[in-house]
Amino acid sequence: MEKAIGLVETTSIARGIEAADAMVKTAAVKLYLARSVCPGKYIILIGGEVDAVSSSVQRAREVVGEYMADVILITNVHDGLFPAIEGITEIGDINRQWALGVIETFGVASCILAADTALKAADVTLLDVRPAVGLGGKSFTVMIGEVSAVESAVDAGKERIEAEGSMVSFTVIPNISKEVLRELL
Repeated sequence: MEKAIGLVETTSIARGIEAADAMVKTAAVKLYLARSVCPGKYIILIGGEVDAVSSSVQRAREVVGEYMADVILITNVHDGLFPAIEGITEIGDINRQWALGVIETFGVASCILAADTALKAADVTLLDVRPAVGLGGKSFTVMIGEVSAVESAVDAGKERIEAEGSMVSFTVIPNISKEVLRELL
C-alpha cells in the first residue's frame, strides 16, 4: 500500500483548526501535527494511504478557501519520514562516528519535500523534521549516516527546494560529537 503525506498551512488559525477537524473526519488518515506556528499560521500534517490523504487535503482546500498559505501532497513517501515527524527514530549505537546533515528552510512544505528527497537519495537516517514551531516560520530537518551518504542526501534535498527560494542554509558535519548528537535526539 502506497503511503502519502499531506500538509496544509493556513493564514487563519480558526480556519486551520476547522480544516484539521474536517480532514480527519473525511478519511482514515493519521494526524501527525495540528498547531499554530510562527508567524501566526496554522499547519496540519497528515499521513496514510494516497486516496485517503488526497481526499482529506481536498476537503481542507474547501474549508480553508482564501486562507490557504501552502498545501502539498507527497505520494510514495519514504518510510523513514514518519518516525522523524513523530520524533521516534531509533539510531542504534550513539557511540558510532556519525556524519550529521541539516537542511534549514523558510517553510514547512519545503522542509518536508527536502527530507523526503534526501531519504530517497541516499542511505541516511532522518532524526527530525522540525516544522516552524517556535522558529519564526523556519523549519529544519536533521539526518545521520556515513559522510558520503549524508553529503549526497543533503545535496539532493537542497537541490529539490533551491529553485523555490525557500532554502535558508545547510551543513554536513563529518563526525558529530556525541554530546551534540544526544541533544538532537
